[in-house]
Amino acid sequence: MSKKYSEYYPNQIALENKFEKHLKNTKRFVEFCRGKAVPYYQDEGNWGTKLDLGDVSEKEGVKRAYLLQEFYIWKEWKEKGRNIFHFSENITDLLKQTDVLDIDISLIKLPYSDFYIDLSSAKIPFEEDGSEIIEGAFIRDEYHDGEDYERAINIDFVSKEYIGKYWNINKDLCWDTERGFHSILLFLDRKDNLKTIEDAINFDKDGFVSTPMFDDRDEDTKQDLYSIHKQFVDRTINFIINCLLYLTTKEVDIDEKYPVDLPVHLKAKLEKAATKRKKEIVHSEILQNGFTKVKYVGYSLTTAKPLDNSGRELNPHWRRGHWRNQKFGENFSEAKLIWIMPTIVNKEKGEPQKGHIYEVKQ
Repeated sequence: MSKKYSEYYPNQIALENKFEKHLKNTKRFVEFCRGKAVPYYQDEGNWGTKLDLGDVSEKEGVKRAYLLQEFYIWKEWKEKGRNIFHFSENITDLLKQTDVLDIDISLIKLPYSDFYIDLSSAKIPFEEDGSEIIEGAFIRDEYHDGEDYERAINIDFVSKEYIGKYWNINKDLCWDTERGFHSILLFLDRKDNLKTIEDAINFDKDGFVSTPMFDDRDEDTKQDLYSIHKQFVDRTINFIINCLLYLTTKEVDIDEKYPVDLPVHLKAKLEKAATKRKKEIVHSEILQNGFTKVKYVGYSLTTAKPLDNSGRELNPHWRRGHWRNQKFGENFSEAKLIWIMPTIVNKEKGEPQKGHIYEVKQ
């Protein structure tokens, strides 16, 4: 829980790139990132306009385009409450050992329409065996009213070095409308004959480069992009879906508090506030100073001491967890998800080769 508020990715990227300043003049920032519209001569004597970044290199142009997307996502996150969830290492290990693909997509609920999950404890690499670790993910509910819309969840994984390190891959994407191979769009609507999470995942993979926007790409390029995105999805999706499912269970373990770098004078004011009204005033002042509470998840799970190895042939190992769709209510017309946590088989022989043994405080 010692992570500073300024160290969480949304706050870090905003500070480093002066997002608060750009809120006051977004048009100028857009022109910096995408260029100005300049007229040009088209075929058959027609004139049109196109974006021109001048002498900016292709690498810098791609980086600016993605920075603009980061700005818009950060802006929406800020406007919708600046919610941050920090998952502990303990619960991360358990969720990694939980199966999720056969869950009905209708059971996916979100605690907020827009929030950020810190995933630094999961230590998931952006690329297989790579050194760049995913810091977190922005989660956005893309639901819109109207029968022409389908409900979808947009998952954007992030790290400080992503834009600079992977620009060469993303230059082959339609980078003024797509964020890159690290974004996952899960449609949660039966219009496309989707029933399970696995269906939604496969739908995202198949649709990644199959839209008309990619018609001008050669087949080898499209296949390479598909493979990169598929591998990324396979490495990340089970875990992030388990995080989302856990956040909406009745047994969810969340401790909401201000981070360690809350200024001392604001801490003192909060401690001295004796009435509900006075506390509300201090909370408002804290918000104006750029701080919100962080929702710490899974910290009631503590590591148990591993037992001595007995020397028998069978080694201890994880029995994977899963989600049970339990019916209840009149005529069992309602349903809720129950998390069947992973367990250690033969734990009396010691700790599994990968992972840890945990116990839940009652």
